[in-house]
Amino acid sequence: MLRTIGRQTVAVANVGIPLTALALLGAGGAHAFSAPAAGDLGYDIYDIVVNQGVKGPLGFVGGVAAFLFGVSRLFSNIMIGIPTIVAAVCLIKADSILQTFGMVI
Repeated sequence: MLRTIGRQTVAVANVGIPLTALALLGAGGAHAFSAPAAGDLGYDIYDIVVNQGVKGPLGFVGGVAAFLFGVSRLFSNIMIGIPTIVAAVCLIKADSILQTFGMVI
């Protein structure tokens, strides 16, 4: 029994140690995303998609509609209801989530 435990430990170490080393070597610094200022490259696209779409009335109505759909599905099929509610909350707070998460640039 001790031999099989020892073999399993060596097998896990043979895979886990190189993967950990590769993950540490390949890791880069994360930088938080900041909204572009007026006149910057991509500001018009950011303004239309984020400011007028996601943070505007379309994003709010879409988030509330998805939330209500998720609540209605929660009682009949919980596996569809919970992810839909989570996605709706993420849509409503998308601008805060985008600036909170770091992204590698």
